Amino acid sequence: MDEFSLLPRNRFFEVIGGMNVENQGNNKVAMLSEIDMSQCVRLRAAIGEQHGVKPSYTALVTRSVALTLKKLPYANRMTLEWPFFRRIIQLNNIHITVAVERDEPGIEQAVYAGTVRNTDTLNLVELTNELQKLAKAQGVHGERWSLLRKIVNGVPAPLARTILKFPRLIPSLWIEHRGGAVMVSSPAKYGVDMLVGNWPWPIGISFGMVKDRPIAIDGKVEVRPTMMLIMSFDRRLMGGAPAARFFRAIADTIEQAETTLAIESGQ
Repeated sequence: MDEFSLLPRNRFFEVIGGMNVENQGNNKVAMLSEIDMSQCVRLRAAIGEQHGVKPSYTALVTRSVALTLKKLPYANRMTLEWPFFRRIIQLNNIHITVAVERDEPGIEQAVYAGTVRNTDTLNLVELTNELQKLAKAQGVHGERWSLLRKIVNGVPAPLARTILKFPRLIPSLWIEHRGGAVMVSSPAKYGVDMLVGNWPWPIGISFGMVKDRPIAIDGKVEVRPTMMLIMSFDRRLMGGAPAARFFRAIADTIEQAETTLAIESGQ
């Protein structure tokens, strides 16, 4: 048997890799913290019983990020980088992008990053329903997934990579095709405890599996449901102190979910 074999041509491998070049890891820094999810677990159960829809953990994290962006708008920014013109762009609306692995045979590299528009205006039930459409590529998300596949499969790879980079040069295209300042991703459903990633968005929020772990509470060891929350951010847009305040505010919003995220709170 031969030592190796050459797989058929893979357009997603040829094209999507071009987006990874945008990561510019030398501009990124990561923070992480273990989050007490006790209130989230109770809130999910209560909303599921009352409304018939149990919010996903992705919905809880995404809504927490949206509310924090509304509270701390200095994080809701992107860079505009032309060869001789560089500016920071303030984004006035909150559109959060959520990454979904397509995990289809032959295109294991494929990721659909769908944007939830005006995320801060959606409650947890509405957000969970929207995320389900995104995960199944339904509605507008299905249209955008089809558009991406047409570009990847129907345009020569060098040109396709160039087309996918255009949003970085024109803010209106960024908002239309990439969303806003934040992308949320999670490998938790695959049983992964933590992911430290570097995404082509100014801020990347990742979280791991929620499960019982020992933590210290008031000087005593207790077993509670926790998860690891990770944030990577573009240090050209935020220094360590404001980034830490933003990250801590997200964590606090999640840990105090019964007050901050409850549908009845009207937030």
